[in-house]
Amino acid sequence: MKKNKIFFSSALSISLLGAVVVPSVFCASSDASDSANTSSIAIKNDKSAISDQVITPQKSRDVFDDIFDKKDPVSRFVLDPRYGHLKIFAKNRGDSTITFSLVHTDSGKQYIVKTIGAHKKLLWDSVNSFPQGLRSGNYEIQWRANGDIVHVTAWGVSGTNSAKVTSQRGIGVIDVRISGGATVATSFDIPKGHGHVKLSIKNYSDHPVKVSLTHDGSNKEYISALPIAPHDTVIWRSTDEGYSSGMRSGHYILQWRGADYKVDGHVWGVVGTQPADVQ
Repeated sequence: MKKNKIFFSSALSISLLGAVVVPSVFCASSDASDSANTSSIAIKNDKSAISDQVITPQKSRDVFDDIFDKKDPVSRFVLDPRYGHLKIFAKNRGDSTITFSLVHTDSGKQYIVKTIGAHKKLLWDSVNSFPQGLRSGNYEIQWRANGDIVHVTAWGVSGTNSAKVTSQRGIGVIDVRISGGATVATSFDIPKGHGHVKLSIKNYSDHPVKVSLTHDGSNKEYISALPIAPHDTVIWRSTDEGYSSGMRSGHYILQWRGADYKVDGHVWGVVGTQPADVQ
């Protein structure tokens, strides 16, 4: 008799539990449905917002930004449809004349061949030779220095029309070869209102160096013993280091330390009024 009571009690408990659980499942299903509907509405709203943003196209686009210190390097980039107006800036940092050619690799068409003298700059604008713009697709710029090492800093910007291609992205403040003893310093100035900074620091030596950047007036150190491996290049941007509002204007000291070895390097830098000027 006790066994029957126990069985009946257990069965009743299971039955009651089922009665409680089943409505909960239905409620959960109902909540999930409401949540799904809400999510669906939110997604639709997000798509609408994204669509509004996409409708407004960019007027210009950076397509390449290269620093080379080697033989026969190649810059590769893509021109998107409607962005066929191109400007190329190149700075020859070496002692040899550089020759470069611009080739549309999809068709093999060569658009230009230009030369840049030692330690000279060149700004090429497609509108002067190709007022309707260049065709879209894949491109290469082949850099040559008659068999010598090519030392070049170059960037390119494409745009929807020639007026929208920004030709100046920053003001050059330093472009100098560094060599001498185990500790060498150079300097440059940041004009007022141009606190966004980009530095390209190249170590030519066979030994590591450490580089520091100090604001002369306040002794504030913006770069502290930055290590650069042998034959390596470091690109330093103030925006990447947390100085989103820019660095203070004034005189700066860039110091190189090679420990027990002589310093041999190069530094190139630009400053701008906004972060986009030094990207």
